[in-house]
Amino acid sequence: MEKNIQLGDAILKVGFEGEILSDTANLIKYENDTSLFELRPALAVKPKSAEDIKKLVALVADKKDSNPTISLTARAAGTGMAGGALNDSIIIDVANLNQIKSVTAESAVVEPGVFYRDMDAETRKLGAIMPSFPASRNLCAVGGMVGTNASGEMTLTYGSTENWVKRLKVILSDGNEYEFGPLSPAELEKKKKLKGFEGEIYRRMHELLEKDYDIIKRAKPKVAKNSTGYALWNVWDKKTFDLTKLFTGSEGTLGIFTEIEFALIRPKE
Repeated sequence: MEKNIQLGDAILKVGFEGEILSDTANLIKYENDTSLFELRPALAVKPKSAEDIKKLVALVADKKDSNPTISLTARAAGTGMAGGALNDSIIIDVANLNQIKSVTAESAVVEPGVFYRDMDAETRKLGAIMPSFPASRNLCAVGGMVGTNASGEMTLTYGSTENWVKRLKVILSDGNEYEFGPLSPAELEKKKKLKGFEGEIYRRMHELLEKDYDIIKRAKPKVAKNSTGYALWNVWDKKTFDLTKLFTGSEGTLGIFTEIEFALIRPKE
């Protein structure tokens, strides 16, 4: 308990503006999702903004050497069935990042804490849907849908969530926020020339995917629905380079989503 208090104090010192939950009554709420697993976190935090998440990631990166057990796990609505929202260290509850920023007949821009049902109500006003909703459509949040590459009753017709993610804003392990989306070969080359962490990601990923292109493509499971994550085979096809395909289904292990743009469609009769 004393370590939890010290950790909470450290989070406050970096200017975190959201809620910090360390009491047993609150932490019990985070020890389950809809799986059979049970694991109580040391702390749960509810960021007020993307800036709060940046501060948390930077803090954990700074303290990792002295405290290797410290880690972050993002949690949206907690309706996953695989235990992906559980952690014995720090849970980041994105419930307060719940803005529906814009909706047109072609796309919706939302924060990860938005409930699918609320986004769906807005898109249907324009006759459009994001069709990869799971059975928990009235309970789940969109951040979790992207994290798990969710799908449901319309999957065979429309595909999984990875088919409907147009763009992502993600906070990576260096504590900075980056935007990812489909790139042409010329746009990819520009990204590879960037200095720093972002350029390094594009250079190393492109090198990996080019070097083992045929092996990676052959490894793609021949199934209609795949939720195993890290879908390297979908990132690069020599025409388009799209890291949203890697982040979707990665269960928050590669970064923390702060904004999602979904493509929408008018449902078939």
